[in-house]
Amino acid sequence: MKANLIHSIEICNVWKRYDFCWEKLNPDVNILIGINGSGKTTLFNVIDSVFTADVKRLKTYGVDVKVGINDFVVEYNSKVTAAELKKRLSPIHYLKISTFDVPIKDKPKAGKEYSQLYNELHDIVYNIGGERPSFSDYRLKATNFPEQAGKINERIKMFYDTVNRLFAKTQKTIEIDPHTNHLIFKDGEEAIPLYKLSSGEKQLLIILLRVFLMEEEPYILLMDEPEISLHIEWQYRLFEEIRKLNPRCQIITSTHSPSLFGDGWGDKLFFVEDLVKVRK
Repeated sequence: MKANLIHSIEICNVWKRYDFCWEKLNPDVNILIGINGSGKTTLFNVIDSVFTADVKRLKTYGVDVKVGINDFVVEYNSKVTAAELKKRLSPIHYLKISTFDVPIKDKPKAGKEYSQLYNELHDIVYNIGGERPSFSDYRLKATNFPEQAGKINERIKMFYDTVNRLFAKTQKTIEIDPHTNHLIFKDGEEAIPLYKLSSGEKQLLIILLRVFLMEEEPYILLMDEPEISLHIEWQYRLFEEIRKLNPRCQIITSTHSPSLFGDGWGDKLFFVEDLVKVRK
């Protein structure tokens, strides 16, 4: 399949004051930088609304949008319907990964171990046959499609190696519990269920699993401030590890953390003030 690559994003009439024009996006990593209140989150919400064909949300922003992808343009204005937008976007693989700042705001859902982060992670790992594929769905493919079992098991090993490499300093290792068939971590001989991991560990796993489950297909990946809860060393290595899991993934992200672009990604920076102009 041909790579899905955004090469330009134009959003007109932001807050009825600004036009936003982002050109010459990189095929691998794009990092948007700007001070608080510069509009990064609004811009990302508009982009997400376009790719999810959320016309109702787009109308609340009152914007016109053009996104150049490969050799065609996706356009939105007040006359475009959700059905028309979905049809235009049908060849595109797109995913937004949300981040959750939850260490203090953790509220119980079904016991003290539950949180928004844990619920998200639990669904990614265990939910079978859901709207989005899970790790359990992927493991089942080795049984349902035995001719693919070799590649599937090889990719699972690659994922385990990635996680174990990132968790090496805490001496945790990821594996499948032979008794419950659940994904767990081991600290020596002690089994650690997923809900006992820290917020940062859960957040990192959510990102890595979502990218792994792309199965190396061409994807546009949107992430708004993915550094939340992540250890500085993980921030340094995040883009590298994502690109290893899926080299065909175009990352579009925003950040306040220099650690995210401090290890060879400095030439991928774009500054909001360079992309915005006041409407006349």
